[in-house]
Amino acid sequence: MAKQLRLDVAQLTDVGRKREHNEDNMAYVIPKDPQVMATKGSLFIVADGMGGHAAGEVASEIAVDTVSTAYYQDDSDEVPVALVRAIKRANAAIHQRAAENMLRSGMGTTCVAAVLRGNMAYIANVGDSRAYLIRGKTVKQISQDHSWVAEQVRAGLLTEDQARTHAQRNVITRSLGTQPDVEIDIFTEPLQEGDSLVLCTDGLSGLITEDELQEIVNRFVPQESVYHLVERANENGGPDNITAIVIRVNEVGVEPPPRQRRPVAVGGPEEDTAILGTSLASSTGQAGARYGNGHSGTFSFSARSAPALADAAAVAAPALPLPKRRRRGRIFFLNVALLMVVLLALVIGAVYYLVLRQGPDPDQVLAQATTLVNRAAGELSADPVRALQDLASAQQSLRSLQGVTLSEAQRTQLANLQRSLTSRAQAALVAYNKRFGITSLPCSSTGVSPINTGSITTRARSLTILQQKGKTLLYALGEDSQLYPLMQVNHQYSLQNHLNLDGNVLGVASANDGSQLYLVIARTGQSQGAASVSYELATLQAGQTKAKTAPIDTALTSNGQVPSLIAAWDSDVYVVFSSKQAPNSAQIVDFDRTKLTAKQAPLPISANVVSLAAFPNNQLFLLLGDGSVQSLQYTSGKAQEPVPVPVQVQRPIPSALPVSHQSFTAATPVPTVTVPAQQGPVPLLASNKATLSSGLVNHIPHLYVADSATHRVLAFAPLGGGSAGGTSDSNSILVQLTGQYSSPGLFASLRNAQPDPASGTLLYTLAQNTASLLNVVSVDTSSSGSCA
Repeated sequence: MAKQLRLDVAQLTDVGRKREHNEDNMAYVIPKDPQVMATKGSLFIVADGMGGHAAGEVASEIAVDTVSTAYYQDDSDEVPVALVRAIKRANAAIHQRAAENMLRSGMGTTCVAAVLRGNMAYIANVGDSRAYLIRGKTVKQISQDHSWVAEQVRAGLLTEDQARTHAQRNVITRSLGTQPDVEIDIFTEPLQEGDSLVLCTDGLSGLITEDELQEIVNRFVPQESVYHLVERANENGGPDNITAIVIRVNEVGVEPPPRQRRPVAVGGPEEDTAILGTSLASSTGQAGARYGNGHSGTFSFSARSAPALADAAAVAAPALPLPKRRRRGRIFFLNVALLMVVLLALVIGAVYYLVLRQGPDPDQVLAQATTLVNRAAGELSADPVRALQDLASAQQSLRSLQGVTLSEAQRTQLANLQRSLTSRAQAALVAYNKRFGITSLPCSSTGVSPINTGSITTRARSLTILQQKGKTLLYALGEDSQLYPLMQVNHQYSLQNHLNLDGNVLGVASANDGSQLYLVIARTGQSQGAASVSYELATLQAGQTKAKTAPIDTALTSNGQVPSLIAAWDSDVYVVFSSKQAPNSAQIVDFDRTKLTAKQAPLPISANVVSLAAFPNNQLFLLLGDGSVQSLQYTSGKAQEPVPVPVQVQRPIPSALPVSHQSFTAATPVPTVTVPAQQGPVPLLASNKATLSSGLVNHIPHLYVADSATHRVLAFAPLGGGSAGGTSDSNSILVQLTGQYSSPGLFASLRNAQPDPASGTLLYTLAQNTASLLNVVSVDTSSSGSCA
């Protein structure tokens, strides 16, 4: 049996941090019909509109809708021909719409489209939206930007670095809709299993490096990588709308064999044309074809018009005189052949009307969906992953009946099937979470309390905890670098007046027993007539309004490094000193919690530390800028300083599902997941926006990773109990996952998580939900994988 092209796809668009409206659009089509898949392939398209809200958004929507429809309506199975025709049709539609409305004059859009068929990828682009191919550790930009700075780079007048920051970097030289006609570039690339393609707008490509792109796409499945890509672009400023489609090639197919074809007119008599031979490779001698290597090509469709081609053919092959009798015989056979063609066309038209126009066979679709739903029911407890896959296939089959005329019995069967599919999908979601220890929030025990800022103009940045006579007190570090007590009234928290600490709070950590807070404070002053900044370490107990402070030795900040992170356990308070100018060079200092003075010499770290958590026995956990979590046994002054070692998880962590059983309805797409086949230890990885914290559960220290990119909090315990251990010559630290608490709704943006030392099982999180409200969300971690 011939191999078939199998893909894993995900797409995501985001408005970004600076824009009010999203003018990007995206779509993809993966045909269900194997014959259509074999001849036309799968289509993916991204468009970045321009011309302002209600103009750029309209242009990009027209481009996506028109190309997605016109490509599959085109009767040519030459992908470049059909793809160019579809894009030219979109260009004409946008230009016409702009001409009809003066308010939309000049509107346009970029367009990058990809068709994957067999073992080949065909890429078309207009503008500066891009297509990348990621193969192993290599990244290749397939498309070519049509922008002013890109042309200057190609001409050797600007360097790549100059182009990234040039004032004209957003000026594009080609777009859809701004002119009656448009030139389209086509590229081809052979595919290999394991390849990934990324289509994106410049809101993504302009904000992340190719190394970051490769690292994220290779590390995560497409459903997760699109979120990480968008998050990374937003972290870097998010000045524009951000859109990405990530395509993973799980298996390549076979390209259809070439056939002899007549010259094909691209887009009709009013559009440019090109003559394609039996394969794309045969076009290398054609004017306008440009090749970067033996596998990819760019075709500029600017050949002669269709009438000119016909005239040329007539000149090249003049009619020859024939004997009269032979000419009559030839006319007879030509008439017979013409009649056969007409009859054949009528038969094909009848088949099209009776079969294709009528859509799928409802009885066949209903029978197939019934089989899948019933099979999923038997797989719920043993294999919920397979059950979800079967239910997703059944749901796709049933959706193919939309618009199809059904009998009364078929409508009844369809309604019953949809109800059964919904209930079994909800059961499969519960079974999946129980199987892999995932708690899908909210549960009945989950507390969700919004934060009311009242007259205070700042928002909470992070959450910390103090204990006072068995009562839990919450404090919020504001975005204005002030510390605010939180008061709860009627299931709602409010920010109280901030504590007067005579400076800006750079970081705050709670003692593992909740007895006091530790703060790093920056104070501004005057030194020799000039403004200066000094740093202090402070402690604050519950009920106090004035902190005990001690200055931080200026020798620790003389090299430009400033205190940036803080964590504490028992008698030790750890502070990370780092510099934005040299993020991969930091030092950690261990301070005595009582004297607030350094206990040991600073420990240098050659890494970008973005979060810190402390364990007993001077054990530290570091989240680095590349998303890896590492462990360090703090012991300074040795002949050979200790270095961080990787933290590994006992087995791969299954992905949390994007929907809970409570929120699943008949209209919700059934989620599917791929559980990693590897069963051995794997590195513990997170996004660089995650935060670390630690606490005791049943006298065992636990590490918590609150990751906004995946909308979840992960809890880990040392394998075998006790401290995580580890020495300077350890190869790694092994931990085991004890709980996963996930909610795309509640944890749309997750600031941090803080365990309650009094209860040992309650976890307080500061999170922003999908309605953009900041909440204090309390999570009961005593039971993982169930939600009562």
